[in-house]
Amino acid sequence: MTHDMEHSLYAHLRERFGDEAGWPEATVLIVPYLRIVVDALGPEDAVTFLTAVRGALDEETARAGTIHLGFGAHLWSRLDDVSWDGSPARASAWEAVLAMHRLATLMPSACLAELVDVGLRSCRTLRVPVGR
Repeated sequence: MTHDMEHSLYAHLRERFGDEAGWPEATVLIVPYLRIVVDALGPEDAVTFLTAVRGALDEETARAGTIHLGFGAHLWSRLDDVSWDGSPARASAWEAVLAMHRLATLMPSACLAELVDVGLRSCRTLRVPVGR
């Protein structure tokens, strides 16, 4: 992760959740995986991927209490639309987001959707060229 990417991500995380020392345990455990996603993909691909993650989380929430295939299937169906290949970087991001989701499932205090939104804001900030 470049210094600019890391600085942007952590600046946005601190803006949303306050000083790192006060972050809930779930946030502390999930953030390194979010960092893997952003680092592996870079801002452009991370926006595409995290947008799909956010949509999959929303669909999973909307289908709660019904029979459905789950988060991974919802995410894959969104990525299929953007020709998501199996490159090592994309495989790393996939595995990292599955770990994030699993941690969020195990820890009721997790705010995965908010963390994904923070990651999206950070990556979108980095995509905008200076001076625009």
